[in-house]
Amino acid sequence: MASAPARSHVPPLPLALSFGMALLALVLVAGARVTGYSPEQTLPGATVVDSRLLRFEQAADGRVTVIDSTTGEAISATAPGAEGFLKGALRGLSRMRMSDESARTADYRLERLSNGQLLLIDTATGVKLDLNAYGRGNAAVFAAFLEPTGDQS
Repeated sequence: MASAPARSHVPPLPLALSFGMALLALVLVAGARVTGYSPEQTLPGATVVDSRLLRFEQAADGRVTVIDSTTGEAISATAPGAEGFLKGALRGLSRMRMSDESARTADYRLERLSNGQLLLIDTATGVKLDLNAYGRGNAAVFAAFLEPTGDQS
C-alpha cells in the first residue's frame, strides 16, 4: 500500500504577514502614482547666483579647451591627460547627445545657486549634474569656470 506524500507545513501567521506586506507595498505604490507624488525633490528658494554658457572642445592629443559661448573666448585649456573628472563628466553627457547631430554642438550651462549647489546643465538634453555630489575637489574644477578669468592652466 502506498503512503500519502508528506506535506510541508508553513506556519499561517508568517505567510499571512508576507502577503499582507506585499499587498501594502502595492497599495502604497498605486496611491503614490494616483496622487502624483514625485520622489524628485527640489530645494525651495534656491536662485541662480552665477551662470555661464560653456562649450568644450577636445583636441586629438586629449587637451580640453573650455570656451565661453557668449564671447567665444577660450577660458581654460587642460594639459593632455589632465582633469580626469572634467573629461569623465563630459564623456557621460556626450553619450546622451549622440543620437542628435545638432545636440553635439549645443552649449552647457554652469550655474551656482544661492544654496551653494553647483549645476552643470546640458542645454541639449536637459540633464542636470549636481557637481557637489562628486566631491569638493571635482566641483572646484568646474567652479573655476565661473570666475571672471576662469583660467586654471
